[in-house]
Amino acid sequence: MKYSLLKHSVRGSELRFISKQLLKLAIPSMAENLLQMLFGMVDTAFLGHLSWQAMSGAGLANQLIFVFQVVVVAAAVGVNVIVSNATGVGNKHKASGSLWNGVHLCLLWSAALMILAPFSSNFLKIFGNVDSVVFDYASTYLKTILFGMPSMAMMAVLGAALRGSGDTKTPMFVTGIANSLNVFLDYAMIYGKFGFPRMEVFGAALATVISRFVGSFMLLLAIMKNPHLNEDVRRAIKLDLANFRDIVSVGLPAAGENFMFSSGLLIFASILLASGPMAYAGHRIGISIESLSFMPGWGISVAVTTLAGQYNGRRRLDKVTAVARQGFIIAALIQVSVGVFIFLFPELLINLFTNQAEILQLAKIPVRLVGLFQIFLALESSMNGVLRATGNTTFGMIVSTVSMWAIRLPLAYLFSVKLGLGLLGAWLGMMIDMSFRSVVKLLFYMSGSWEKMAMKVSSKVTHVGGSDLS
Repeated sequence: MKYSLLKHSVRGSELRFISKQLLKLAIPSMAENLLQMLFGMVDTAFLGHLSWQAMSGAGLANQLIFVFQVVVVAAAVGVNVIVSNATGVGNKHKASGSLWNGVHLCLLWSAALMILAPFSSNFLKIFGNVDSVVFDYASTYLKTILFGMPSMAMMAVLGAALRGSGDTKTPMFVTGIANSLNVFLDYAMIYGKFGFPRMEVFGAALATVISRFVGSFMLLLAIMKNPHLNEDVRRAIKLDLANFRDIVSVGLPAAGENFMFSSGLLIFASILLASGPMAYAGHRIGISIESLSFMPGWGISVAVTTLAGQYNGRRRLDKVTAVARQGFIIAALIQVSVGVFIFLFPELLINLFTNQAEILQLAKIPVRLVGLFQIFLALESSMNGVLRATGNTTFGMIVSTVSMWAIRLPLAYLFSVKLGLGLLGAWLGMMIDMSFRSVVKLLFYMSGSWEKMAMKVSSKVTHVGGSDLS
């Protein structure tokens, strides 16, 4: 069957209902994403005003952290998809069991990373041409974050379960509280304020770890009160191979996508470092602004995954497609507006992260590029949401891998190094990659090839109880 983002097969009143439900789910998710971005952006801003070497060191460490969290991504995506489908048919046992098996997976992986933490400086040798001061800062930041990996893992999987159950407000509030604590501790620990010793980069990493542990504890309390997830813990917490297998089958391709994409970012960072340390500093600022611009799209994507997953559990593919359509329209309206602002006022945003004139000039044009490509970010947001909700994570992995390694990296090297365009050239390659990914996912969705996996995922949940979805 062929599909389109322009046509639909449901009544106008149903479309309005779906739009309201999407906004109800998406607005808290947008706010949560904004606050999540602040975890990294606060570090970048405080460290950027400390020194560009400190900011770049934390940035390099985060590139490796993105790779190391591959199993966390698998658990979070798997739990989110299974919980949303199970919630759609009222299968509380399946939802709760999937959550706790996801927790098992995350904690096992976190323990392995904590063992590797003392050797973190060896991993950073993958980057060539790194300033010695930047390398030392990166090593300190990476080691601290790896020791605190359980906090990151728990926040990811617990938040994914709550969102899958339809509760996007609690993760938002918890992230807000945790981020407020992070801001305070960042300032106090980096600069040595309020009686704390001056710890600079170590202080930034430690503040993040402490804040995430607080957030994890609060999310755990929320899980205990959630009507879709609060089954008897002694029963649900037991390792169940069926739940474990379902999580891995859905989440592993998403983890593979994250791994291949994050590995590509390591090479991308090396290309930027070849253009000079200032170019990489400008890139880190640009990435922070791009992450901020992606906030509406991420919120819509979460909402689409949750709502489409609940409809998919009930095998209502007509409403799954209506969710995809309305999700794209809402995301496009918001993100194009954001893009206009970014394009017109790049200096206003860049000045949040640095006061160095050279970096500001380097970052200005790439940041404007972010504004021009917002429509593609909106398209990918809605496509990612519906493909994940229906379990089509393998296709996403293939597209992301091909796009990164066959498009972004070759073009970034050509434009940045061979043609001498530096940071601008690297970002041209990145924007072409993003456009390619969104269009290919749209074509896959329109072809209807995602239906088979959608039915397979919905078969993993059995009908127990009812649902309040219309």
